[in-house]
Amino acid sequence: MHELPLLIFTLLVQLSVGLTLFITLALPRQPFGDRAAATRTLRLPLLIACASAGVGLLCSTLHLGYPLNALHALRHVSSSWLSREIVFAAAYLAVLGLATLLALFKQALWRTLMPLALVVGIVDVYCMSAIYAYSSVVTWTHYTTWLTFFGSTILLGATAQAWLIARHQALETRRRLLSTGSMLVVAAVAVRLLFQPAYIEYLSQMVHRDAATFPYRSLDAWYDLANVRAVGWLLAVAGAALMSVSAQRGGRGVLICASLALVLSEVLFRYVFFSLG
Repeated sequence: MHELPLLIFTLLVQLSVGLTLFITLALPRQPFGDRAAATRTLRLPLLIACASAGVGLLCSTLHLGYPLNALHALRHVSSSWLSREIVFAAAYLAVLGLATLLALFKQALWRTLMPLALVVGIVDVYCMSAIYAYSSVVTWTHYTTWLTFFGSTILLGATAQAWLIARHQALETRRRLLSTGSMLVVAAVAVRLLFQPAYIEYLSQMVHRDAATFPYRSLDAWYDLANVRAVGWLLAVAGAALMSVSAQRGGRGVLICASLALVLSEVLFRYVFFSLG
């Protein structure tokens, strides 16, 4: 699959932004009196979020053929969503990297840096979505592209925080973080599933317009990958249900199954997404 670098890039960056979201949510629940202890608790999630964004950006340069071509893309920030995405991705990594370095070497976690990194990361995911939503590929030019990318951010972030953040918190804090994560996961899956009929109707309308430039090969791919999409939705729904059960009752085995189901569903959805292009 020639789009494999983009698949890895988008999923890793969205994982990073999602994890940053939950680190930011966990910050107010950390004890103010023991700053070093709070920093130690969130240091590993910070490092993984930063590493995910860094590896993702490196993978994105592989798609360009010649990595230095990314510098040329910066010339069109005012008109190109790709240029804007590169700028905000770099800014996100810079802010998150600074927060990570402070946590690692200064044993200090600046509470103002994480919300800033989160805002920049959200803008980056928006720009990332816009690259495809405003492209010439009709199967991408729909608002479900934003739902797909932001949904992945929530699902991957919630899965990561269940293992990296919630497990190391006090009992009450752990329950609240897991409950918040599970509710966001259920909402993300439900919203994306709810708007699938609208997307299918959109594709049907585009075919009936008989546009000469309509990518019929992409439409054929949509139908050819019906089984992959069905497996993805089954895994997503099952993962969301299991995540809710895990948040309410606990259980390592249930959380493992939920995590595997959600991550695999996102990989399948992203494979389908790029196959349609």
